[in-house]
Amino acid sequence: MKLSNATSGSGISTAVAEPPVSRRDALAEAQVLIEKEFARRCPQSVQMYERGKAQFPGGVTHDNRKLSGPSLYVRKARGARKVDMDGNSYVDYWVGHGALMLGHGKNEVVEAVHLAAQDMMHPGSCHEREVLWAEQIQKMIPSSERIRFTASGSESSALAVRMARAMTGRNQILKFEGHFHGWLDHAVEGVDLPFDRPFSAGVPAEIREHTAVLPSRDLDIVEDFLKSNDGIAAIILEPTGASGGSIPLRSDFLRGLRALTIEYGVVLIFDEVITGFRVAPGGAQQRFNVMPDLTCLAKICAGGMPGGAVCGSREAFSVMEFSSDPSRDRNRRVQQYGTFNASPISAAAGLATLRLVEDGEACKKAESYASKLRGGLNDLFRSENVAWGAYGFSSVFHLLTSDAEMGAALRDGQIDAADVDPIILKQKGSQDALLRRCLQLEGIDLPPGRQAWVSAVHGSVELRDTLDAFQRAIARLRAMRCL
Repeated sequence: MKLSNATSGSGISTAVAEPPVSRRDALAEAQVLIEKEFARRCPQSVQMYERGKAQFPGGVTHDNRKLSGPSLYVRKARGARKVDMDGNSYVDYWVGHGALMLGHGKNEVVEAVHLAAQDMMHPGSCHEREVLWAEQIQKMIPSSERIRFTASGSESSALAVRMARAMTGRNQILKFEGHFHGWLDHAVEGVDLPFDRPFSAGVPAEIREHTAVLPSRDLDIVEDFLKSNDGIAAIILEPTGASGGSIPLRSDFLRGLRALTIEYGVVLIFDEVITGFRVAPGGAQQRFNVMPDLTCLAKICAGGMPGGAVCGSREAFSVMEFSSDPSRDRNRRVQQYGTFNASPISAAAGLATLRLVEDGEACKKAESYASKLRGGLNDLFRSENVAWGAYGFSSVFHLLTSDAEMGAALRDGQIDAADVDPIILKQKGSQDALLRRCLQLEGIDLPPGRQAWVSAVHGSVELRDTLDAFQRAIARLRAMRCL
């Protein structure tokens, strides 16, 4: 097998596996066949994709919706399923990019949105629902004494970073390899392999230099860095690990970070856009009992509508408080605007969702399903002699398909994902795109990359259908000489 070199942010050269030439040929031939079958099954999706290409770069409005061929166009969704424009049904593991903890079309949420829209779409003023929404978040997120709403997770992390800089008078942010904190300028470093390249063009080097990237999991490296760099304003991370936990962290790492940030006067930011209200009603900080200074929220927070928030201690939010000093408020206060901050529609959806999630039952149901799915997939991979591994934490699951040795070890429970080399966990398998399309043809819509989400309404029928679909997808890949 040919190996190509990639370099991590720590300067370590790593190997990215490339399939042999004959295997690449088989994959390419298979992709052509599969795309033809998709076109026969989903002609209206193909037609809409062709129209969209005339409007959108790449034919999509979100990079993760880009496939090797036409994207899937969905007409409606309910519960754990969605239906495309040709009437084909899919078990959905996008669930609104993780936002729909209660599944599609939850009656209480839909009714709340309907009532809010009847009252007003956008008053351009304060309104009762924003206060109720904030009070609900404060009840659930342990570290939440103050809140400011945003319109997305990317905006939440940008505001938290700005606040940390104002709090400390320092400029540099420390993040970890593979951790995703949105698409804005402060967050493009070290997101994907190779970690020493920016995630996006269009960001000046002078801005990128304000973000330092370290390997995750090693507290000694973090401490050495903090000792030798006195300009660090904040450490920001996904508390369950990079890419929704695809590179898992143990809770001891969080506790160690909390101690180090206190010792060195650094702001600790938890990006709980994925974990908030999912791994527990109060997020990862409740589950692991580690309190950050600031927390970034979105997804479930707004119940499937656009919206997010930053919350944290009163002390942290002092940099946003107004005072009687006009000079201070003009030059030394963190300013935040946003036309759609705490939109009445988003507030209604978020409040209705969080009230239903508060007792923890939705989290437990989703987590139970995800555990059964991971176990069922690993049993299937074992019986089919496929060296893939399903793993994950809470109600997020991941597939490792790129490394046969580690995939089999994960599958068979011989190693914990938290002990697997992060580079291996982050690598994409050569057949990932093909597998994703095969699953679509079998009635499963799985996101790309290293994570997928479960809702509280995924049940026994969806579990059976998912495992059956994976078995048929594996058979397809074998028939096309891709396994």
